[in-house]
Formats: sequence, C-alpha cells, structure tokens
Amino acid sequence: GAGRGGGGGAPRGAPLGGIDQSDLDYNRYNETFFEVLFTGWILSASSSDKGREGDDDLHLNVLAAGATRQEILPYIKFMQMIMRKKPFLVKGLEATLCKLLRQLEFFDEEGKAKLAIATALVFNMKLGPLPEPVMQSLLDDAKVNKGTSLSFLVAFCKEYLSKDPIDELDMLFKRARLDNKMLNFFPQGKRTIDNFNSYFTESGLVALVDLNKKRFSDANLKTLEAELSAHIKEEGSVKEGLEITSAKIDELKLEIVDVIPVLWRCVMDSVQRSNKSSTQQQTHQSVLKLLRTWIKLFQTHCQSSRQELVLMNTIQVYLYQDTAILKLFPQIIKLMYDADVIDEDTIMLWHRKGSSPKGRQVFLSDMEPFIKWLQEASEEEESSDDE
Repeated sequence: GAGRGGGGGAPRGAPLGGIDQSDLDYNRYNETFFEVLFTGWILSASSSDKGREGDDDLHLNVLAAGATRQEILPYIKFMQMIMRKKPFLVKGLEATLCKLLRQLEFFDEEGKAKLAIATALVFNMKLGPLPEPVMQSLLDDAKVNKGTSLSFLVAFCKEYLSKDPIDELDMLFKRARLDNKMLNFFPQGKRTIDNFNSYFTESGLVALVDLNKKRFSDANLKTLEAELSAHIKEEGSVKEGLEITSAKIDELKLEIVDVIPVLWRCVMDSVQRSNKSSTQQQTHQSVLKLLRTWIKLFQTHCQSSRQELVLMNTIQVYLYQDTAILKLFPQIIKLMYDADVIDEDTIMLWHRKGSSPKGRQVFLSDMEPFIKWLQEASEEEESSDDE
C-alpha cells in the first residue's frame, strides 16, 4: 500500500529544515514539492502506480513517518516554515491535499490515517488552504459508499479536536460548506440523524453529535418561527396557531424549552408599533392585549417548572433589550400567573436565585410589590389552614 514505512519518519535531531532548498524553483515545482513531502514521489493523474516501491522514492515524507501527531508534526512545521517565506505556495498545498483526498482509496489504512492526521494539522496550524475544496474532495460516491470518507472524517475530527475546540471545528465545517451536509458522508440509504448520532457516538465524537443536534435544532426552530410569526401577523386564529406549533414540534422533534423563546418572540414581534406618535401607554396596552389573545400558546406548552422558568427569563431578557416595555415585567408575570401559565413556586424560585443576570436588580426591584403580595397571600392561606 501507499502508506508504507520506508524510513520511519524524520530522524530525531535532523530537522527537515536541513534540506538544501536554495536550488529549488518553487514557482515551477510548487505542487511537486508538496507531493514529494507528503508521499515521497510525484502523484500521477491516474493511480496505477500507487504503492510502487522504487529506489528513487524520497524516504523523508509524511507517509514514511509513524501514524502519530508527534511524528508527522515536523513535516507540517517544515511546510509552515517554507510558506512563511513563500506564501504563494498555499495554492500548491491546497491542490496537493485535494489530489490526495480524491485518491484516498489507493492508500492503505495506515496511509489514510497519516493523511487524516496531516490534514488536521494543516488546519490546526492555519497554513492557509481553503477548507471548501479540500474537504469537499471527500464527497464522491465511490469513497462515500465504501465508507472511506466517513472513516477519514472521524480520524480528521479526532485529531483536530485534540488541539482545537469544537467551535473551531464548527467554523471550519462552515467554511467548507459542510455544516448542513454532514449526512452526505453516509451512503444514500443511511442518511438519517439516528445513524449519524449512533455512528459518531460509537466513534467517541459525542461533541460532534451535540454540535449537529444544535445545528439541526436551530434550523428547525427558525422554520417554526417563520411560520408562526407570519400566522400571528396575519391575525390568523389561535386554534390554527396552536396546530402549527404542535405539528412542527412533532415533525421536527423540537425540545419544548427551546420552543418557548420562539413562541414569545413570535407574539412580541407582532405587536403594532409602527406609529411613532403612539405613547408608551398605548404600546403597553397593545402588548398586554396580544398576550391575552395568545395566552393559550403558553398554557399549552409551559407544563413544568423548568419550562416556566425558561419563559420568565425569556421575558426578562427580551424586556431588558427593549426599554420601551421594560417596566411591563410585573404586569406580564401577573397576567401569566392569573392564567396559570407560571405558578407561584416558579416566581419565588426566579426571585431567590433563578433570574437572568441581565438587568437583574431592576427586575427584582420592580417585582417586589408582587412578590410581597404573593408571600402575604401564601401566609394567609397557611393561617386559614391552621384554623
């Protein structure tokens, strides 16, 4: 196979920088330089000569090193050193990586593992090739159907995440235009979220599963928000609004705690505030009227103390960002309390320790009269029970 071990990597204490580069015409041999550095030979357009053993192969290359980060790192550092002096070489590196990944089938398992480590290091160390052409080179039917692309992706992700956080990998996937195409690494008949989740969980990449869940969830929440917002703005019926919401929650497998902020935004974004001369009082009345109209939305989907607390903090943060209605907080919470959307225990929990830090002191202060009223009502109830 092409992942052969002739030479076992760079000799210790003999850095690659010791190679005489003075006579190399990088402009002319840009890609050749990287091909030799990765494989020890020049890659042909076809693959018939892959894996040949020849005396003229250079035994100082990525494929001749051990399949570890430690042994492959000197080669990538060497590339980095050369490219700092000659930045135009980035195109040669990019073209070589594309060629290697397109021809991945023709390397043995060890060779593929070394290329995955090297590719991850190139991006970890930000050598500059564009992620899109490189990573998209994995997505042809032949490699996908054999599972080659998926195995490479797992090895690449593990290596990349050993150095950089999941957010950086997410950014890399976005730049590679893979963020919404991760299922394309699976053969046609296996492109399901369940397959994705089980495969990457078993491969030890739970962080990737969580990232993908969030990505799908965010996209699905936007779908719900667009549809429900349009319905409310067009003054559609509450009954139909509830049907839209319930159908989307079931169809898109949405978590209710993620849905609650969406419901709140959909209602609030429909408040009419187009008239600049409208007073703050008129705006407040519009908000309360719309909330009363759509209260069933919250009654239906706030069924636990956790969901109620999420709603309270959603309202708090929204009002903190919209000073025109900031002072409405106690009235909105009272409305929710009277409609059995938020119960007393949740309000007390919010007051004690559950509130968002955003504008906390202002909201706690504004809520004092209501909190006091709740406490007194509770005490009266207890004393009447004792009698």
